[in-house]
Amino acid sequence: MALDHGILLESGTNEFEIVEFVIKAERSFHFCINVAKVREVIRFPEVIHVPDAHEAVVGTANIRQNLVPVIDLASWLGLNKRADYKDCKVIVTYFNHMSNGFLVDEVVRIHRINWADIKDYSTITDYKMVESVLGVINIQNRMIQLLDFESIVADINPQTKLMNSAIDLSLKEDRMGLKVFLAEDSPVIRRLLQQNFSRAGYSVRVFENGALLLNAIESEIPHIVITDLEMPVTSGDFVIRKIRESIPIAKLPIIVFSSMQSEENERKMLALGANQFIGKPELSLLVSMVDKYLITRQV
Repeated sequence: MALDHGILLESGTNEFEIVEFVIKAERSFHFCINVAKVREVIRFPEVIHVPDAHEAVVGTANIRQNLVPVIDLASWLGLNKRADYKDCKVIVTYFNHMSNGFLVDEVVRIHRINWADIKDYSTITDYKMVESVLGVINIQNRMIQLLDFESIVADINPQTKLMNSAIDLSLKEDRMGLKVFLAEDSPVIRRLLQQNFSRAGYSVRVFENGALLLNAIESEIPHIVITDLEMPVTSGDFVIRKIRESIPIAKLPIIVFSSMQSEENERKMLALGANQFIGKPELSLLVSMVDKYLITRQV
């Protein structure tokens, strides 16, 4: 089942679509993933074992002429050890410039929801999975957990992690006093971004969602805004739209820093009013791009 991304909703509405799926263990667990990260859903393919791979990696499969790692999501979450996979479905994803396949037991349907519908993950009962869950959505009395697929892939393939970047410290004095507002829902990435921008010399304030950033702008206007796209309460595309609609800050430079880099997403965000779209984990490129907007004026 291929997903038609052309039918997705308009950007900037704070709405998005999720694919609900089920993993069966001692009971059925309902999870979801952002449709924008999904390429297709397929039956369990023929896989080739990969020596010394992460224990959750079943192997690699040739999917549309690409070698794609196939990951047993139940194993990674510590929910179930399957004897075989023949009845499983595979959700094929693309983000962070990589394709991955995730084994699940059942794909339920696509839902359209608002980012404000996502509740804090600390309210869930499955505390053993709390670090893997971005938030919880209640749909028809089903607790559907939005998984942090970026952290899952980073654990399995550490090369995809966001790392401290090489920063040109010769510009540190020029950066002093320049204010960067940054919205990112991942605590780990948020801390890393704050450390690197502070080390570079920028005055940086970080926010765990777009709503907090927009509230802060009402009392303090930064020199530049950096925003993720996927964030509970208020998403990055909604942040872009609200800034561009506000005359006092309409020309504020906005950089999108997201794992969901694709030609389609970049086109949508630039059309909405973003100045740049940088894909994770390119942290050094992000810092240098901020320098170009605020110091060297090369853009």
